[in-house]
Amino acid sequence: MAREKKILVFGHRNPDTDSIVSAIACAELKRAQGQANCFAARCGNMNLQTEYILERFGVPAPEFIGEMIPKVRNHMNRGAVTVPHDMPLWQALEILDKGDFKMLPIVGEGGRLDSVLHFNAFARNMLRRIDPDRKGVFPTSVSLLVKTLGAQPVTTFEEDTVFQAQIAVAAYEFDAFREHIGAMPPANTIVLVGNREDVQDCVIERKVRVLIVTGGKPIRRELKQKASANGVSILISPYDTSTSSWLALHSSPVGHTGDRSLKPVREGDYIGAVRERLLASVSRSLPVVDAGGCVVGVLSQSDLMREADTELILVDHNELSQAVDGAEHYRILEIIDHHRLGNMHTSTPITFLNRPVGATSTIIAGLYQDCRVPMRKEIASILLAGILSDTVILRSATTTDTDRRTAEYLSTLTDLPIDEFGRDIMAAASMVARRPVDEILALDMKHFGEGKGAFTVSQVEVTSMAEILDRRDEILEGLARQQARTGNLFTALMVTDITELDSTLFVQGDPVFLARIRYPKVDENVFLLKGVLSRKKQLVPCLTELIRTG
Repeated sequence: MAREKKILVFGHRNPDTDSIVSAIACAELKRAQGQANCFAARCGNMNLQTEYILERFGVPAPEFIGEMIPKVRNHMNRGAVTVPHDMPLWQALEILDKGDFKMLPIVGEGGRLDSVLHFNAFARNMLRRIDPDRKGVFPTSVSLLVKTLGAQPVTTFEEDTVFQAQIAVAAYEFDAFREHIGAMPPANTIVLVGNREDVQDCVIERKVRVLIVTGGKPIRRELKQKASANGVSILISPYDTSTSSWLALHSSPVGHTGDRSLKPVREGDYIGAVRERLLASVSRSLPVVDAGGCVVGVLSQSDLMREADTELILVDHNELSQAVDGAEHYRILEIIDHHRLGNMHTSTPITFLNRPVGATSTIIAGLYQDCRVPMRKEIASILLAGILSDTVILRSATTTDTDRRTAEYLSTLTDLPIDEFGRDIMAAASMVARRPVDEILALDMKHFGEGKGAFTVSQVEVTSMAEILDRRDEILEGLARQQARTGNLFTALMVTDITELDSTLFVQGDPVFLARIRYPKVDENVFLLKGVLSRKKQLVPCLTELIRTG
């Protein structure tokens, strides 16, 4: 049974407004093109600006998925066949064989896992039943015998009561058989005989539990009446005595044969944590249950060879270091971005759209036009917000003519004046200055470089620098904690004043490197970035060059 895959559209870790709205708009575009299982997701908390924008236009926030490390639910077979615990063993074995299953979960009431059936468990059970050194006893009932043998009931009593049965086949001459049957407990005895009326009358007189007449032979009316009086169930089997005896042994409820030593796994278990148990299992497969213990699927060794049930589209980033944790384990279908190329490698060809514009929202809005898909007003509004946020109301050095044309187009569709709307969303962003320092540093943190040259730069926007400068010591302490945790060359916070169009850089790290920073120093470890608005285009290239020439 083919699995229907889900497509998740992720922005980068510590997402900004452009990242979130691009994911939402991209997912809606894919759904409009027929990919119904495409949804936006986020792997980090939204900032105040993004929350304001989504709430203003009534757009639901993407689902939060903190990591994508492969779990059982991503690989398991959800179309797993189960069998009820009271099904005859023979019927369950037919399902196991015809379906070419390695294992069948056996379920009780409400679909809760009871045990599992596999051929090893069946073989152990049969060895106990046919052990020549002791009389085989097995659980069954009249109704189970009817189902297994396809028998015709003639008289039945307590047909659903399960009892511990012993089989007696009338192979002796009459006197010897009468002596043999006399030594067996009648309440637990099943007798199989062909059209030997003397034996039939004898066992009915003995009041055995069940008489199975084999070969499809009829029974005389007088014997039927006597059986009814003595409480003997009579079944007519269409099979010969040998086959009927074999099938009767397989009439037990399958739950009595199930293996209870094979413990299930849960949907949310990590594949890495259950792999060893899976490979050690006899059938190389494990039942999967939900929180209530109900079977929801089966995980087999072959399932791990298949691709996961989820595929990814990445927007506003193209490096695994910025992607949701675990992204490397999934097939990446597309990347839509406006940043420099990183070191992303994929196992299959993908659609890669990277354009030198100021915002990924600009690219997404263009895709709607290219694909001739109309935008809902709400989508046009949040895309406009994404452009204005990422380009600082079209004033950043990263702003292109394409960004300006797209912003004008979206402004016309939404009746949102660019400058006024831009001030609204920037005012929402400026509230970030009142948040806890660790939260400020995590909101829009980007990782750059690698090894000894690795560093991070967070960026926030404010309408007045005074409030953030008053928290200088607190910010530097937070940066020092962050730098100590990562062991990076340095850790920085870029605070952009969207009113004055300048930025301030707070930085902690290697003293030798910090001494080489040539921006004007405002205070210890604090620098003025006059006219610098873009982290990507203006600040990071300068810092990277300092590292390279160090």
